[in-house]
Amino acid sequence: MSLSAQEKLRLYLRPAGRGIYTPSSGAGHAKPMQRLLYGTEVAAEAEKKWQQSLDALKAAAVVLLGVPSDTGAGVLRGANFGPLGIRHAYLKKFGSYPRGVCDIGDVLCVPQLLHDEMLSSAQIAATRAEIYPGKTDLLPVSPLSMAEAALLTVAEVNPKAKLALLGGDHSVSWPAMLWCDHLFPKTFGVVHFDAHTDLLESRLGIKYCYATWAFHAQALMPPQHLVQLGVRASAKKKAHWTEKYPIQQFWASEIPFQEASVVDRVCQHFEKLGCEHIYVSNDIDGTDISAAPATGTPEAEGLRPEFVHEVIQALGKRFEVIGGDVVEVAPPLSGQKDFENEKTSILGADYLNTLFQSML
Repeated sequence: MSLSAQEKLRLYLRPAGRGIYTPSSGAGHAKPMQRLLYGTEVAAEAEKKWQQSLDALKAAAVVLLGVPSDTGAGVLRGANFGPLGIRHAYLKKFGSYPRGVCDIGDVLCVPQLLHDEMLSSAQIAATRAEIYPGKTDLLPVSPLSMAEAALLTVAEVNPKAKLALLGGDHSVSWPAMLWCDHLFPKTFGVVHFDAHTDLLESRLGIKYCYATWAFHAQALMPPQHLVQLGVRASAKKKAHWTEKYPIQQFWASEIPFQEASVVDRVCQHFEKLGCEHIYVSNDIDGTDISAAPATGTPEAEGLRPEFVHEVIQALGKRFEVIGGDVVEVAPPLSGQKDFENEKTSILGADYLNTLFQSML
């Protein structure tokens, strides 16, 4: 007998903060955030509140999902704690999510895995036996594959819900692209904040990772529907990328002193294309290192947070923002123990709040 949508979600997901496999000291990081989100640090009681959030999915305007995986990163790790840090900072600063937001928790992330296509059949079978005991269904086991399955299940339960995704390294945006294509095939657009282009076809033979997701996203939409802002760390010059791909790029060095003009040009670009549905992918390293130091690949001379907020707000006024993410926030790299007070997590929470406002 096939699994229902609710049964699948209960298999793929865990309560917020518990998608990371941390059987020892790391598990303690989740408790203070769960107290704010679920009103309890007791695991069984948090589980009940999380189950209630899954039941509320049908009526949600925005679905919030964490993908605490940094296996797709390439330099410093720590973004697996991004969803936890951003949630904690958000709930401490804003008190609660806006009305209509449903937090369905985290994808369960086996920390050594990334995508099922990278695994042998023996490894898939072994991991299935561990995380789905007693199940014979051919269920996904890797973070990206499980996130894809979870998002398509969310679309089945509530196709009208918008998406707020918390990473994790930037590879977690790839399942979100598949979700966009499922609901808005070949018609959606992406605004991408990043210090890097993420336009490699593969990296050291790896098809899906933090450096390749944007390349593969182009196959799901007209490539002109990709706009990148904040690029400044690339082995190739801007002309290489814009001549190779018909995308729009605004490098970080081009934006100061003409921020308002850039905001308007981004909006006019999508209006001329007739693109009405926008996904906002926000890599925290697109923002200047002075404002967002705790990330795996921090870069100087980046975007001002105020500019990033202005772009997202303008998109919300002129288009239907169908979803977005905040990725590459890596709280452990700050050296602070309390993630809710960590500078980059707080900025990630502010970006998440602006994303919520653009969608509601």
